[in-house]
Amino acid sequence: MPIRPPEHHDQRRAQILSAALTCFSRDGFHGASMSDIIAEAGVSAGTVYRYFPSKAELTIAAAQSVFMPARNQFSHFTSAAPPARPTAAIAHVFEELVTRADAGPLRMTPLILEVWAEATRDDGLRTPLTEVYDGIRGDIRTLVARWQDAGHLAADADVDALTSALAALMPGLLVARTVEGRADAGDALIAFGEATGL
Repeated sequence: MPIRPPEHHDQRRAQILSAALTCFSRDGFHGASMSDIIAEAGVSAGTVYRYFPSKAELTIAAAQSVFMPARNQFSHFTSAAPPARPTAAIAHVFEELVTRADAGPLRMTPLILEVWAEATRDDGLRTPLTEVYDGIRGDIRTLVARWQDAGHLAADADVDALTSALAALMPGLLVARTVEGRADAGDALIAFGEATGL
């Protein structure tokens, strides 16, 4: 049996994950079956299960692929000089996230909401999602602390509490955008930052 190069493995995995995202975005996590995903991928069932032994593992991989772009976007702002205004950085990351999520043929923002909802019931999904979200919270905390060190916030401001409040804005804005059809999330964050000093 010929040995396949590593890039073949990566391409096949990406092909299956792309098929899963298509099915999940169309039918939801519960509505999409492994049979649907196998058919969408155009490969055998054995191939799919070789890369993803269960639907749960596919769901986790899909969730991570949706959220990791947001996590990666913060790296530019956490080390920026002078320090970035936290709300401006979050507004940029949020707009990048939703733009990327909806740039292709799939509308991924509803899937993001479903991931959050599913994570409240599924420990297997909540754990990896929490790891990604903890990373985002850590980056937001760095932004707030640097903003405070630069003298833009009171020295005794509770950085952890402010971080929790700012991190909670992103899910709320995504609900407003996806459910209510509002497209002014970035402007809302900028206005909030100017009003609060954040």
